[in-house]
Amino acid sequence: MLSLNTQAPEGKHVPAQEVRPNLSGTWKLNLSKSKLVRQHAPGDVFYKIKHVERRLEIVHQGDTYHYITDGKVHVAYRGVLDAELLMVKTYWDGETLVIETSQEIGPGGIRWVSRYRLSEDGNSLAVTCHVNQSKFRGAFDESLIYEKQQ
Repeated sequence: MLSLNTQAPEGKHVPAQEVRPNLSGTWKLNLSKSKLVRQHAPGDVFYKIKHVERRLEIVHQGDTYHYITDGKVHVAYRGVLDAELLMVKTYWDGETLVIETSQEIGPGGIRWVSRYRLSEDGNSLAVTCHVNQSKFRGAFDESLIYEKQQ
C-alpha cells in the first residue's frame, strides 16, 4: 500500500488530486541495486526524512536540509562557509518529488537535479540524480535505490 501524505499546511483540506506520497522514514542505500558514478562512504548510505507536505527535512551525513515544495527557490542548507550555501527549488512532478539544487563553488558552480519516487509498496525510494559539476568537468547521472528501515 502506498503511503500518502494527507496533512496540509495551516490545517487546510488537501484535494484528492494533490495528495502526495509521504517520504518520511529512515532509508538505507542498497548498493547492489544502485548505479553509482562515485564511491559512497559508509556514512553516505542513510537518509532520514521527515515529511509533512509542503515541508521536508532530510538528514544526510549529519547535516540537515530543509525543503518547501512550492516551486520557489529557497536556501536548503547554510554551512559555516560560503561554499556550503545550497539553493533549491523543490516541487512535485506527478508523484515524483523534484529537487533542483545549485551551489556556487568553483568556476560555473555545481548544479544537480534529484528525482525521488516512492515504490508502490512504500518500502523503497528511487533517487535519480543528474549532476552538472561545472563547465570544466563533465556531467554524470546516478540511480540510487534506498530501502525503508523498520
